[in-house]
Amino acid sequence: MVEVTIKDIKERYLASKEKEKKFKWTYYVRRPVSYYIAWPFLKLGVSATSVTILWLFIAAIGCAIIASGGYLNMIIGTAILEFAVILDCVDGHIARFTRPTHTGEVLDTWVSEILLVASIFSVGIGLSNSHDLLLDRLMPSAINNTTFIYLGFFGALAALSSWTVRLHWRTITLKLSLTDMEVDHHNSKKSLIVDNLFHYSGALTMLLTVSAILSILDVTLIVVSITYALYLIAVAYGILRKARFVDSRYLGRT
Repeated sequence: MVEVTIKDIKERYLASKEKEKKFKWTYYVRRPVSYYIAWPFLKLGVSATSVTILWLFIAAIGCAIIASGGYLNMIIGTAILEFAVILDCVDGHIARFTRPTHTGEVLDTWVSEILLVASIFSVGIGLSNSHDLLLDRLMPSAINNTTFIYLGFFGALAALSSWTVRLHWRTITLKLSLTDMEVDHHNSKKSLIVDNLFHYSGALTMLLTVSAILSILDVTLIVVSITYALYLIAVAYGILRKARFVDSRYLGRT
């Protein structure tokens, strides 16, 4: 059992996660809520890894509900995903007060990516099982509902691929001790807007929830999928440029 107060949780988070300020929804909404959820877990001595497994289970339930389709199910499922992301904040709070483990860190990273990929794909499946979509009202019979399954798969694959290529390049730069060659994270207004809307640490799951309530989840899925596809292209192109630079300058190749 850890003797800790809500104030302690907040202060330790603010001292270690200054960079998260760019993710406005997480920093100003999710994190403050997560302080109060983390406190009883810390008092009970629940490990960070246990909370990670818990929110993976909750996220899986949310994805299953979304995939079943229907207006109410889509709202409930996306709201559950938002709660799962808040629990992701909770396991971080616990880790900062207890002994962090490499196993927990790896598991937390994997689960985060699993949630991102599964949420996009489950939305595609759910839309294929839904009716009265916005595009159906605007363009009757123009889009077959099964198209959303492929669209969801495409978006999920693009999101997973972008993470994979970044991870592979990071492994190479660490091996060559060239960490300055990692992918740049620009602070331009455009990138900040995209990160805050579509990034896992941004407001993606809340965006899905609001879209479900407004019955525009089909349009949102199209935008999210296209965004991740463009992001994958940009990341891949940037990495290839850096790889050519490393070959020519550091390894003496032309």
